[in-house]
Amino acid sequence: MVCSVPQNPENPYIQAIFNLAIPLIFSLPLIFLIIFSSNFPAYLATITTFFFAYGTGEISSIVVGSSLGLNPFIPALIVTYIESDISLFITLNFDYLTKIPKLGKYIAAYEKKAEDIIKKRKSFRNIGFSFIFVMMLIPLHGTGAITMTLAGRILALGEKATWLAVTLGSLARSLLIALLIYVGMIYI
Repeated sequence: MVCSVPQNPENPYIQAIFNLAIPLIFSLPLIFLIIFSSNFPAYLATITTFFFAYGTGEISSIVVGSSLGLNPFIPALIVTYIESDISLFITLNFDYLTKIPKLGKYIAAYEKKAEDIIKKRKSFRNIGFSFIFVMMLIPLHGTGAITMTLAGRILALGEKATWLAVTLGSLARSLLIALLIYVGMIYI
């Protein structure tokens, strides 16, 4: 497995704390933006809609944020930022899934099979990256950051490629939705 975070073989607890802390530190700028914003209710509604609107949270949060007076591209960037942070968290901590009793051995075996196939056929790595990107781009139920990050890691894309595909797909989807809302607001 490719690992972008330097491993600490002497003390795995430091590595585990590092893998938990990086995504939390990455989310601090967004938290400060929301807390110290003059438009706090709109930002808060955007974030809570993202987490509590089952199945359509990404789309709904952009609609809610723009209906509360935010430029549609601001909620789109907030959604991308959150999905990128979620993907970073899952990517860095994916190896802990393989340590879950009973389930972990199946995840590890499937990841090993996918890694062997990708080693034999190098073009599959590009297809896997494109697959994750396109599935993130299409706003369907089950194509969010969590699912696509898990799929990318199981397909043995590696941490950096999985995170990048999920982040770019989320950005493209969010900006496309924001553009449609923006054009709709201008012409309606």
